Amino acid sequence: MRFLDSLACLVFLGCLSAAAVEPVPGNTKIEFFEKLYGVDIKGVKRLEEYGDPDTFYSEIAKQVGIPELAYAAVNKKYGWDKDDDEYFLAAMVKGGWDSPDWGVMVSRVPAAIKTAPTKEERIKLLKQMELKMVVIGYDGTVSFPEEKAAAAKTDKNN
Repeated sequence: MRFLDSLACLVFLGCLSAAAVEPVPGNTKIEFFEKLYGVDIKGVKRLEEYGDPDTFYSEIAKQVGIPELAYAAVNKKYGWDKDDDEYFLAAMVKGGWDSPDWGVMVSRVPAAIKTAPTKEERIKLLKQMELKMVVIGYDGTVSFPEEKAAAAKTDKNN
């Protein structure tokens, strides 16, 4: 997925989340996720104490291992290695509220960007960045929305 397409996807997901009015039952409480994943979640405040619900869900996602699941998924599907010398992976988690799953945008960024001496070189390296959206259901199922979109487009054209 090209960078701008992925960015548009994130904006779209953000709009969907912002437009939601009803949460999935239970998933606004830390205890819901502790029971669901069988872990003790530490240091996360109640949802109401965050200015942005995404921060609440992101903190929970980190503690239950959602970014690692996304890294494993892109490694299996695309061969992206988290410990690659040429690239590093970064994850941004979007989840909760109106959806029984986690949306994770995984970025594959050239490692050279960390040491690029000029702005121009960093911009050139950013053009090599790749993004993949991974959806991880609360039940652990993994999917890639771009595949569903491509299949729907193919079905529509047939």
